[in-house]
Amino acid sequence: MNLRAAGGWLDKLRLECYIAPMLRSTLTAESLPGVWTALVTPFKGGGINWAVWEELLERAVKARLTGVVVLGSTGESPSVSDIERSKLIRKAVKIARKRMFVIVGAGGANFPHVMHQIAEAADFGSDGILLVTPYYSKPTQAGLRRYFQILADLSEVPIILYHIPGRCGVGVSPALALELAEHPAIIGLKDAGGDVARVSDLARKAPPGFTILSGDDPLALPMISVGAKGVVSVVSNIAPIRVREMVDAALAGDFALALQHHRSLAPLNDAFFLETNPAPIKEAMNLAGIRVGAVRLPLAPVTSKTRNALREALNRAAGYL
Repeated sequence: MNLRAAGGWLDKLRLECYIAPMLRSTLTAESLPGVWTALVTPFKGGGINWAVWEELLERAVKARLTGVVVLGSTGESPSVSDIERSKLIRKAVKIARKRMFVIVGAGGANFPHVMHQIAEAADFGSDGILLVTPYYSKPTQAGLRRYFQILADLSEVPIILYHIPGRCGVGVSPALALELAEHPAIIGLKDAGGDVARVSDLARKAPPGFTILSGDDPLALPMISVGAKGVVSVVSNIAPIRVREMVDAALAGDFALALQHHRSLAPLNDAFFLETNPAPIKEAMNLAGIRVGAVRLPLAPVTSKTRNALREALNRAAGYL
């Protein structure tokens, strides 16, 4: 890539701090398969509930998940201050203590700020970055190419692309995803576009060293059946073992058993996405006694109708929560 394509100030930065940076994480495409919980961020009294944050991380370790995603969509990353973000990452890495991987969500339309997010997460010991397409700006695929390539060039930890056009207004096209998959620092894609055919095509064409994860709980099993290797899961905040059992069975080729688990999770999947994530999952966790608090504005608490649906779903799932 032409270093001057990003502007003079970025050229200088890259020449000063980048000459093919060595990735310092052990996370690879081969270690991505499995279940990653997209952790909610627990709030209390206007701040972070640190005791519950530790509890959530320990639950993920105990469930033997591949890892957690901190500060993704489910973690209300746009609603978290920079100071809170730093503390959440540091504590997550410390609590995980190499017992599971920790990936940190990053992204936005402010390019220098995104660079800072990535550098900070690497400095604090995270294993990788989940890098979402810039929201609000709606860049072209050419803009996205430069955005992802330059950030991947600079990152000292591996990057997983995050395709979620419903939240961002723009997504990573299949052609661009396959082009970026050739970058040594880009090891995977979280696909939350809801298109199983797209995932099938990407999985068939992707080069070695590039892993696709489902970004939708209800589509995790169908996507694994056509080539995805796991899921970044919202439901595993509350039913981590059952989600892991489903994914383990599917990855082992036992789709009959995986289908049983998929169907047992269906009431939760249905209820948890009645309103904008993460409002339903946080309400469900509160109802189940995991006090994660409310969502922050501009999100709002769920309606009474959704709350009743959540109670019913939790009652039906009581045997495996």
